[in-house]
Amino acid sequence: MKPSYQMTLRLPHDVAQRLAASTPSRKRNQFVVDVVRHALDRESRELEEAAQRLSLLEQSKTEDDADWLALDDALAGGEFDEQRFLQERKAKDPQSAKAAREQAA
Repeated sequence: MKPSYQMTLRLPHDVAQRLAASTPSRKRNQFVVDVVRHALDRESRELEEAAQRLSLLEQSKTEDDADWLALDDALAGGEFDEQRFLQERKAKDPQSAKAAREQAA
């Protein structure tokens, strides 16, 4: 048998009543365990999927990183100049500049 931890949970009155009405007394503990396990598994799965999507996105956008790193901000006084950046992007790739403007709007 796996080790377990005993915990005290405080449930709102209406939730406790619904749990008591819908679950036999000897099965309530397992019901709560199953609900918590399901929620934690779903959260872990969602985080893993988000990390995989971010990783794929980063892999597909490596050429964009070079554009950002090559941006000379000395002309902008150390501040990001969105208009200048969009003009430089447009000179390289008109479609990218259009997409960037649409996202900014």
